[in-house]
Amino acid sequence: MKSKKVVLNFVKTLFRFMFLAGLSVIIVYPFFYSLSVALRDVQDLYDPLVILVPRHFTLDNIRNVMERMDYGRSLLGSFFRDGVSCLLQIASCSLTGYGLARFNFKGKKIISALMFAIIIVPPQTYVIPNYIEFRYFNPFGFSSLVSLISGNDININLIDSNLAFFLPAVLGLGIRSGIIIFMFRQFFRGMPKELEEAAYIDGLSFFRTYYRIMLPNSKASLVTSFLLSFVWYWNDYVYTSSLMPRAKTVMNQLSILFNNISYIMQYEQNSNPYEGILLLQSGVLLSIIPVLILYLVFQRQFTQSIERSGIVG
Repeated sequence: MKSKKVVLNFVKTLFRFMFLAGLSVIIVYPFFYSLSVALRDVQDLYDPLVILVPRHFTLDNIRNVMERMDYGRSLLGSFFRDGVSCLLQIASCSLTGYGLARFNFKGKKIISALMFAIIIVPPQTYVIPNYIEFRYFNPFGFSSLVSLISGNDININLIDSNLAFFLPAVLGLGIRSGIIIFMFRQFFRGMPKELEEAAYIDGLSFFRTYYRIMLPNSKASLVTSFLLSFVWYWNDYVYTSSLMPRAKTVMNQLSILFNNISYIMQYEQNSNPYEGILLLQSGVLLSIIPVLILYLVFQRQFTQSIERSGIVG
């Protein structure tokens, strides 16, 4: 019996190891492929013996792509837009999740259903309404009546403005806000009510209880939601290309680089298609590195908080 258990445990361990190893290869291989191609010379692409490790290392491809993408300016623009949007989204979604978790009020089920609808409905389905809303944005919401009374058209064009990202984020309608609201809702539901009762006895209001008691105790969800939200904003191209098509962001510049290289390889006779592959993989690598560095900085907090967050609650 013991020998059978030992063999069975060994088979389970071996199967688990093979499964995780295969999954790791699938996830990690594209990054190492981009890194390998970006650091190799053109002649290595013609060498069948070169697979992942280049024979002739060079940084010329990365320097060329950084100039084409205006990488420094694009990187600062992406960090500013995505960082501010991420912080505004976390502030609004955490407050919304706290309200849904701790209070009973009329319309709570409807709001919860709308939250799940935000998660289920793909963002591509309402890109055009969003574009129209921000192209003819009116802070009063009834532009025709105001225009009739004042005699002036007060519509504001927010296309190519950071407000097109900041306003939805601060109102809890940013990129995948439903998931972040759900995470905070699940986390706050698991916190003891005695914390709030003690705060109320001490004279704290609902908002001060949330700000001074509940929010500091939700560091697990804050770290997880911050990383997820930043990655979603960073990798987004649908909203960026429709609401900020001329903005200097990394994803916009990467798309422009792809279109330029495709045009050159298709219409210029003396173009080298292999050189286009080098430039494209260098651009992909430059777009991945900032997010990878951010994850490495918060890796310990992220791994410690992921099991305690609302993702598994």
